Amino acid sequence: MRFPIVPRFAVLLLVLANHAIAQTPVNTDVERSDMMTRLTAELRSPATGTIPSSPGDVDLGDQQILTPDDRYKAFTLFSNVSEFYTTNAALSNGNEQADWFTAAQFGAAWVPRITGNLFGEATALQQLFRYANLSGLSFNSLDLGGGLIYVVRELDDLSFFARYNYNLLTNASSDSSTFYQQTIRLGLNKPFVLSRAHSANVGLVADINLDGWPRYALRNRFALLGSYTANLTRILQANLFYQVGYFPFVESTRQDLNQLVSFGLTVNLSPRFSINTSVSGGFNSSTESVYSYTVLNTGAGISANFTF
Repeated sequence: MRFPIVPRFAVLLLVLANHAIAQTPVNTDVERSDMMTRLTAELRSPATGTIPSSPGDVDLGDQQILTPDDRYKAFTLFSNVSEFYTTNAALSNGNEQADWFTAAQFGAAWVPRITGNLFGEATALQQLFRYANLSGLSFNSLDLGGGLIYVVRELDDLSFFARYNYNLLTNASSDSSTFYQQTIRLGLNKPFVLSRAHSANVGLVADINLDGWPRYALRNRFALLGSYTANLTRILQANLFYQVGYFPFVESTRQDLNQLVSFGLTVNLSPRFSINTSVSGGFNSSTESVYSYTVLNTGAGISANFTF
């Protein structure tokens, strides 16, 4: 699969490709962390069909409630629209240009229980990025993929996953492709329930590139992810996210070390709707200094989630 490229647009496509692949993994990692948190939280919910422990358990043994457990919902529709201010729209090394941009995402995730603690997963995610002044940087990102998730209850809900993902980037009008890639993602996620109001997650992710275009933009990724969530009140939630990733490029000697720190607040208006605000900093160090940059993004938006 190949897409035509006009030589005089090569520099713009290079900027778009590097900008887009720097933005989209963070969003998908946060989505996956949220999904895994929800999945493991529901699996260890106290309403699992077992009667609470009592002093008579030694004599009576485990007592099961023989009623269907239909708490878990496998299908989720999600959406978010946010407005951000960025200090470095083109992710450039020097001559940074600030701008406002709108980020919209919507999609669906299906995570059916196959058997026991083995789950399937299929996700479709569409993202739109629109810049106020630097409109040439506006782009769309489509992710399609699926795989398997296995939760090890004996290891306090440590989960392993493997999935295939196809990512396609186009310009704002969707009439020209700027980047596509196919990857296999392998990883693990470990939740830590500190109390009813505090929890954390640690994850390891490896993205192995299978194919894509343009070839100079293809890279593998090996990342360590961490997140912390605190329920400050019944409706107010604080979230801290950190990622450090190593990116060796497929067809060059270029290697990047990328770090991202994000802090957010979420107001849960209802089980389905929430308002969120966040501030994040990105730091990229590359063996090719032109690709080293820092960026600060801050903004707010509204989210909707429907689980069936």
